[in-house]
Amino acid sequence: MPGNEAFLTPGVKIFEEEVGGQAFQPAGTSAAAFVGTCDKGPIGRATLVTSWYDYQRKFGHDLSFHMTRAAKNFFYMGGQRLWVVRTCHYTDITDPLTATAVAASVTVTDGGEPATDLVTFEALTPGTWGNDLMVEIANVDEAGGTFDLIVYEKHGDRYYTMERFEGVTLDESDTEHFVEDVLSHPTRGSIYIKATVLANGNPAEGSYHLTGGDNGTTGITDQDYIGDQGAQTGLYALDNVDEILAICHPGNTSATVIIGGLNYVLNNFNRRPPQSDIYVYDLPLGLEPQEALEFVRDQVTMTTGYEAVYYPWVKVGNREEPVAPYMLGIYAKNDMTRGVWQAPAGAKFPLPVTGTAYEVKETDQQVLNPRGINCIRHIPWEGILPWGARTLDVHGKFRYLNVRRFVNAIKKTLFEGSQQFVFELNGPKLWERIEDTARRLLFFYYSLGAFAGKSPEESFYAKCDEDTNPPELVEQGIVTCEIGIVPPKPAEFVVFNVLIYPEGALPVGEVTEVLTG
Repeated sequence: MPGNEAFLTPGVKIFEEEVGGQAFQPAGTSAAAFVGTCDKGPIGRATLVTSWYDYQRKFGHDLSFHMTRAAKNFFYMGGQRLWVVRTCHYTDITDPLTATAVAASVTVTDGGEPATDLVTFEALTPGTWGNDLMVEIANVDEAGGTFDLIVYEKHGDRYYTMERFEGVTLDESDTEHFVEDVLSHPTRGSIYIKATVLANGNPAEGSYHLTGGDNGTTGITDQDYIGDQGAQTGLYALDNVDEILAICHPGNTSATVIIGGLNYVLNNFNRRPPQSDIYVYDLPLGLEPQEALEFVRDQVTMTTGYEAVYYPWVKVGNREEPVAPYMLGIYAKNDMTRGVWQAPAGAKFPLPVTGTAYEVKETDQQVLNPRGINCIRHIPWEGILPWGARTLDVHGKFRYLNVRRFVNAIKKTLFEGSQQFVFELNGPKLWERIEDTARRLLFFYYSLGAFAGKSPEESFYAKCDEDTNPPELVEQGIVTCEIGIVPPKPAEFVVFNVLIYPEGALPVGEVTEVLTG
């Protein structure tokens, strides 16, 4: 109903009013986040990439970096949304301006005696990639003060033309052709370099190689990978990403870094909502099963239920690779084709690898699986497969990874969709709307087969009434909706009991007929 102000004058009044619950938009779960080093791209900022080509364009294609190979494997396995945070060494992790990565650059003069520095060209982002860039100054019009600028990039032994900007000038009064503005134009600018004009004049014609680019990896520490919350570096650059994330430090198996990742997903209340992400990690390369157990028990020590641990690394030809990035691609494919409530493991997800760093046997997994360490195994006739789908919460309700991720999706959806209820009148009308809206969401998931019950009544409930909202809570401005669900558990152990009967002793009515035709 409208407020009383609407009835101060006579006449016909027409209003709109929403009745009943609203349809929530279910939260996506297939996004991943990598924090690591590479040779190109912005430092300390979460950047979305949506394909392997997109990653190469923004962060380079140097496959000597774990993160670059991880991105390639993530997209190969079916990933579609990847948030990348490039890190480097910081002399002070609390100050993002102390990043030691350096952009390649070159300063062009007027060629006089003595020469006057006129303009510095700098690679758009720090890193060694910029050392393969070259700029050419051509067609200088000394009277008009204009010149052509050509950008080259080296591939192999040859330089290839990447960009050409004609008729640019160092005269900032020429707003249409001023080289700084031309290169920084949001749609027609350069994706390779930027310019800083030092003085007006005519640059000397010639080719100029950019040099001095540095990835900033010398002296890099565990804290550089973890980051600082105040400075929004490392993991904390993800604080403003408004998606549920599966987070990974590709190839980094430092116990300190792993603990930092677990603390981020468990205790960082700047995420919206808190505790909606998971952290996925590999164990160090070269560990045998007992050493793997001891590493988790004695060095990581944390069992949160918000993690997935994989063992061992895999082989691609002669190279050994961490498997977690492959798994994040599998999560994405699983969520899009089957649903987040399904376990991301088994014969449906063969890994495109040639072997494993350690051949996990049945008896090895008998030790690792009960502790929540997910094994990568060679299953004859099926391939090399993820053969586990657990968290480390082996004695709790969140033993299975699909349960944790499904509940995270529900929490995120409720958090996002329920902003509409904040500051509404706290009474039966609001309670009814909240309960109806929550029930609609849960029924949607039920219709997709996301619950274990045979009927809605056996699968979920939502309750928001005078029982969940007693007067003492209403007085404090609190409204509470209680939700109960029965999430599905994966069929981790498939058992066939073969009963041997003597002739003529089969129970009557239990013989299965073989139908043909």
